[in-house]
Amino acid sequence: MKLSGPLFHGLGGDTGGCYSKLIVRVDTDAGIYGLGEVEDFMGVREAIAYITHYFTGRDPFQINAIVSETLFGTLPPHHAEAKFGRLPANTVACPTSSPTATPWGPVLWASSGIEMALCDLVGKALKTPVYNLLGGKFRDKVRIYVDRSAPADVKMPEAWRKMAVEAGEAGFTQIKFDIDYMATDEQGDVWNRSFSLKQINRIVDRLTVIRESIGLDFEISVDCHMQYNATDAIRLAQALAPFNLLWLEDPTPITNPRSCAEVRAKSPIAICVGEMFSAEQFRVFLDHQALDILHPDVLFCGGLHEARKIADYAELHHLPMAMHGNGGALATIAAAHVAAASRNFLSLEYHFMETPWIGEYVTRDAPLFKDGYVPLSDAPGLGVELNEKICEKYFASGETLF
Repeated sequence: MKLSGPLFHGLGGDTGGCYSKLIVRVDTDAGIYGLGEVEDFMGVREAIAYITHYFTGRDPFQINAIVSETLFGTLPPHHAEAKFGRLPANTVACPTSSPTATPWGPVLWASSGIEMALCDLVGKALKTPVYNLLGGKFRDKVRIYVDRSAPADVKMPEAWRKMAVEAGEAGFTQIKFDIDYMATDEQGDVWNRSFSLKQINRIVDRLTVIRESIGLDFEISVDCHMQYNATDAIRLAQALAPFNLLWLEDPTPITNPRSCAEVRAKSPIAICVGEMFSAEQFRVFLDHQALDILHPDVLFCGGLHEARKIADYAELHHLPMAMHGNGGALATIAAAHVAAASRNFLSLEYHFMETPWIGEYVTRDAPLFKDGYVPLSDAPGLGVELNEKICEKYFASGETLF
């Protein structure tokens, strides 16, 4: 069985055009194919098109080798210069050179989606679920936490109450809110990475409503989106201590582990970091004692095998791993396979309650959610197929289905 290369097509946004996804399909000469998902960020389409050079004629079971070459190789094995005689015909990628590799960016993100598709393909070929490729499952269902940004009118206590209650009624037991959206009515200088006392007080007011609405047993987390300086992040963490939050996420820019370590040392709330990290960046932050909870995303860390590596590294440090989820249904299910196979898994994010098609563009033999969990199935691969009616409705720019 040989690979014939990755294809990608875009899913357009909701009626507001706010979201878009790319679906990656990897085909073989045996008629078996795999599906993956990537974010439609700048440069990702170009990266996938370039990575096509690494695929033709390859063995799909060489997942780690293919991904390593796309990230660290000098030349693809079938590079045009080798074909046309300007290089030796057996020229292959050099694993010791890394002209395109970066800790984050389009090459890593594209490789993540392609790796997801390869995992799906190999699972189908072996007639086994992907979680068995990752060491087997610890659990039959994967806990989801739902991310809610902010209501249209942040000043209305009832609007915050409604958002919280809706999550509970949908079966979720953990909810996350975005700190940078919670007090936009008191937003000062948007550039200086600081909180005003008014902002902090309004955030406290709104979290009070949320906690009172859903009770003491409901887990609440908050996300700072890497926006703030260490001093003000500490001030915020100390003000939020009475709410018994599960974590404070990305309080400072993620390029500086020392500032995050400073916040962690003085925060009464656990610090969760890592949605854009590869395994190497997690190593750096752990070396600096800059986090309590690791938070990888299969769309950004290098794929499912890399996420499992991160889970094991966290386990060796006796730390839990939550999973960020910026993707739609396909990425959520792929992450659930990693979560099922990771001993120290905590919860997996999903934040598109307001955009139904994000959860409907694939079909499977189990519901996407049930009582706040993703139920696992024993279907081969990722166990999903595209819902062609939904895909055709939302394909961007007049694109057609594969």
